[in-house]
Amino acid sequence: MKTLKTLVIASTLLASTSVLAHTFNEADKAIKYRQAAFTMIAGNVSEMGEMVKGKTEWSDAIFAKRANQLSELSLMPLDAFYVEGSDKGKTNALPKVWTNFPDFEARLAQFQEDTATLASIADKGDKAAIRKAFGKAVKNCKACHSDYKAK
Repeated sequence: MKTLKTLVIASTLLASTSVLAHTFNEADKAIKYRQAAFTMIAGNVSEMGEMVKGKTEWSDAIFAKRANQLSELSLMPLDAFYVEGSDKGKTNALPKVWTNFPDFEARLAQFQEDTATLASIADKGDKAAIRKAFGKAVKNCKACHSDYKAK
């Protein structure tokens, strides 16, 4: 049964990957897509950050929900960076994204790993571990912004 479930998930992911690879046939659509994904990422990070800082009431359920959404959202933007011409136009992405793409990809992969870890920890409700995992994910996020996003 576990093998069947794994095969179904893998097939779905492969099918969705091939669809995503052809979703953006225009650079401006790719830019809008990744900006929307990053906006949703920022919204989730912001709400979790307010809880971590004590600015809003802590809720295990809401934090876990946001952490899981963040983990899923972290997977979205990369495809839109591959689109030819998406380095031009109305974008805050610096040219360094494309001239140093392997580093950019590695940082995004690390962010994806960090957010998956955060989601897993958040589901368990250990506040100290959650804060540590959140800090790691946000630190990586900010470092990437420093190098690859226009202020």
